[in-house]
Amino acid sequence: MTNRGKHPQISPELEKQINLCANLPSLPAVALNIIEASKDPDISLHEVSEIISSDPAISVKLLKVANSPLYSQRRSLNNLRETLTLLGFNASLTIALSFSLLQSLGSDNNITHENYWKRSILSASIARMLGIRLRVARLEDLFLASLLQDIGILVIQCIKNSPYPDDDSYNLKHDDCVKFEKEVLGVEHPVVGAWLMKSWNLPENLVNAVMFSHSLNRNDVEQNIAESHFHYCLHLSGSLADVWLNDDPSTILLSILDVAKRILKVDNDEFNQIIVEIDDALPEITSMFDISLVQDKNREHVLNEARELLLERSIHSIKQSEDDRRYIDSITDRVEQIEKESRLDHLTKVYNRQYIDHLLDVEYEESNINHWPLSVAFIDIDDFKSVNDDHGHLIGDEVLKFISTFFSDNIRQTDVLARYGGDEFILMLPGSTSEIAQGMIERLLNLYNEKSAIHENGSVIKTTVTIGLATHLDQHDFDSSKKLIQAADEAVYKAKAKGKNCLVVY
Repeated sequence: MTNRGKHPQISPELEKQINLCANLPSLPAVALNIIEASKDPDISLHEVSEIISSDPAISVKLLKVANSPLYSQRRSLNNLRETLTLLGFNASLTIALSFSLLQSLGSDNNITHENYWKRSILSASIARMLGIRLRVARLEDLFLASLLQDIGILVIQCIKNSPYPDDDSYNLKHDDCVKFEKEVLGVEHPVVGAWLMKSWNLPENLVNAVMFSHSLNRNDVEQNIAESHFHYCLHLSGSLADVWLNDDPSTILLSILDVAKRILKVDNDEFNQIIVEIDDALPEITSMFDISLVQDKNREHVLNEARELLLERSIHSIKQSEDDRRYIDSITDRVEQIEKESRLDHLTKVYNRQYIDHLLDVEYEESNINHWPLSVAFIDIDDFKSVNDDHGHLIGDEVLKFISTFFSDNIRQTDVLARYGGDEFILMLPGSTSEIAQGMIERLLNLYNEKSAIHENGSVIKTTVTIGLATHLDQHDFDSSKKLIQAADEAVYKAKAKGKNCLVVY
């Protein structure tokens, strides 16, 4: 906490150590030009276009960002001049500067600062999403400030007596970085980052935003509502990013829940919706910045932890008040709905791997007890990678949804379909012998080949699937449900070797 009017500063000794760094983060020429241009109130469209187009990679990124769903333009932008006109000079320059910094600082050192860049990109994207919710006017400034809020980590890592441990120092978790900084330097990286940004001649409002990014309250200046909302979005962005990047998301959620609800003025359900919105945006953010942020299984874990935590808090609050006892019935319904949703794959809306593994264990035991067969079909989309490569991940998602809808609509009520992996599905057929299951799946394959097409922008995207089938207590007696799945998986590999788009029985 700082006194009003007095900013925290780095010590002369630390400043001397930083100035001696041989690989101190520095700005490329295009970034320097962008900073100067942003200070010129009379700059023209032609001048801005020339500055940004001097780096073709940044021009392409700017166009890609402007056309992404996160920016929700009403029409597709085809060239840099259109982008500058619709986004505005300041927004365009700030976005271009952001990508210039990502491009230069992320590659110059030939070292992967994986956790650092994941947190920076995720924080910046989350800050902008929160800014939209709170109607922050300077969304691009908010994005850039959040992107740079941890730049001090790269500076501190460069100094001779860095407080970070040598082993894997580039990939320390954020809280660990802060702990080592306090213990050794007596100052945290936001202050160091602000010092660096000031040396780059970045605007004072951005420098101060980064300096106080890790403090909930800014006592150095009197803030109006708009400035407070800007600061709150920036402050929350890093903590929310850690929810997806930390091994224990529930602990982080618990630590920020009350503050986030108070700042964003939301209840438990609305806060959960914010978590879902951020999670839904992750594929688009990944595509925009060409970085793998979060694996699907970690995303699902975060959503489950958020649901459980918020349900526990809701139920606890209700039990505290006898007047709200009648509300428990509606909460129970909500719990059942959330439990149902937690069983589903977030994209295809069929069962997810966690739940189908549970169902397979249950049906395997029922099969042994009642001596009836249990068939499992492993469905693998042929050449799915080429669909993503040729048409993009959004079309790939449509293919996955198309396949899940087709099989869901054409199987029996007793059969169960689930998404097992990226492009893999499992079909469980309780009580079906190998012969019955084989006949049904061959019928499905023929029907799918007649209909397996998606129409996109006038073109037809046709896919095929390869299926492996295994049956317990018919032709084979498997030791476990996992062995049964493995057998179906092996049958898929044999089917692929036969030429794909076919069924092989284990």
